[in-house]
Amino acid sequence: MKNLLVLAFAAVLGAATVAPALADGLHITIDGLHSAKGTVLIGLYDSKASFDRAIELSDKDGFLNDPQRVAGVALRASAALKGGVVFENLDPGRYAVILLHDEDGNGRLDKNFWGVPIEPYGFSNDAQGFLGPPSFKDAAFDLNGAGKSLTIVLVHHAQGVASLRGSYLDEESAVKPVSPASVGAR
Repeated sequence: MKNLLVLAFAAVLGAATVAPALADGLHITIDGLHSAKGTVLIGLYDSKASFDRAIELSDKDGFLNDPQRVAGVALRASAALKGGVVFENLDPGRYAVILLHDEDGNGRLDKNFWGVPIEPYGFSNDAQGFLGPPSFKDAAFDLNGAGKSLTIVLVHHAQGVASLRGSYLDEESAVKPVSPASVGAR
């Protein structure tokens, strides 16, 4: 009887101290850093509301001060143009990542007159929206008991404009009109 009582007490004590199962780490690798200037800001979100709020705050001071996010980190941009982070002790669930390369270090995503980002950014699943940011649903992924590795490729809108200027709008590479006589001469 005494052994049965000890076993019952041990079972109750064990049940009371069992912690909820945590997912293994979330490993995030950043691809597409083109500059060692500034800071890489990474936010992890577990709901549509917190994700949407972060997007709303992305061009304002306070992106990293968002109390609704699960986790956030600021990394100095690397001279090796590589970066990454690991989040540990996360509850299993559905998450999405927002990543900004704040090249000028002002703590927010700079945008042009039309609201198009002029600093690199990225989302988990490399999600992209149409004329705006992606939805939480498009960027979300499941984190269960096993670890997960993500690579987020940065989007560079400003670079695309610069490369168009350099390739298509200078005189030497511009398409020149062809006269009918020169076509026949070939």
